[in-house]
Amino acid sequence: MAKSSKLKAFYLIILSFVLLAACSSNNPDPAGKETTVPKETAAGTASNGPIDLRFMAAPQSGSWYPLAVAITETLKKNMSNIKQVSIEPGGGVSNVIAVNNGQGQIGFSQAMPTVDGIAGNPPFKSKNENIQYVLSLFPHTTHIVVLKNSGITKIEDIKGKKINVGPKGLLTEEIALRILKAYGMSYKDMSSVQNLSFADSVEQMKDGRLDVLFWTVPAPFAILTDLAQSKDMDLLPLPEDKIKSMTSENPGLVKVTLKKGTYKGLDHDVVTIQSPLVVIANKNAPEDLVYNVTKTIVDGLDNLKKVDQALEPVTKESLPVDIGVPMHPGATKYFKEIGLIK
Repeated sequence: MAKSSKLKAFYLIILSFVLLAACSSNNPDPAGKETTVPKETAAGTASNGPIDLRFMAAPQSGSWYPLAVAITETLKKNMSNIKQVSIEPGGGVSNVIAVNNGQGQIGFSQAMPTVDGIAGNPPFKSKNENIQYVLSLFPHTTHIVVLKNSGITKIEDIKGKKINVGPKGLLTEEIALRILKAYGMSYKDMSSVQNLSFADSVEQMKDGRLDVLFWTVPAPFAILTDLAQSKDMDLLPLPEDKIKSMTSENPGLVKVTLKKGTYKGLDHDVVTIQSPLVVIANKNAPEDLVYNVTKTIVDGLDNLKKVDQALEPVTKESLPVDIGVPMHPGATKYFKEIGLIK
């Protein structure tokens, strides 16, 4: 009896060692090496794990916000491992910094600040080398807005005037600075420089507290349509030499023509510049996440046009246009699958 008890105790000890060894093993591979579960990256979780998606977009009052909502709502249906989605406020410049630093895996920006961000050109203080390109959407067109009775008919006339360049961190101000620089001007040459919101800037122009509005936005833009309904509004053109100078410095800027009739009272075409809205990703964002973001936008383009009319001229073929920024492997994979890139 004592011998039997000792054997049982021995077998229990052996069994305990076996179980302990099994529990401490992390799925050893055939070569005897330990394999580990992929760790979180700076931009998010590994592709086969649960993902809390942070999408850098814009404030809820901005035109990017409903588009981000539409994209992420569809994405959640296509990816069962997305556990939570957070749409964060931002702008063209600030979103580049946020996505680069891993505060969000995906985001909106424009081509110009994306190019500048990677290169570390002003207003960026260093190179944002974690940024990769996903695709392009609709153009953001530079509007230089004046009233027809203001006596301002060309850019040179802006000197000494009261101007608005939009909130800090938006593309509008960066392009306004470039335009002024192209004419040898700066903020010091202005009577006043404001960083007002869309609505506030229009109200101040209506009551004479502002002379010029710079806005780089989709066209037509609702708040400017409203202004044109109540005031005789005009838009200043940019001459060919200034456009060539600015676009040669940054391939994210493109010459564009705003057609007459875009706004009430606009009876002539206006040559200006634009920078397309782009989707960007942190280079460490999971490949299947970026793949599915790309697929969601391409497959759902017609539905997205119902969310934002600025997408109307956009085609599937125009989505992967080259802006001189490396494309994320997830986007590359999907565009190759459907034959839009080689």
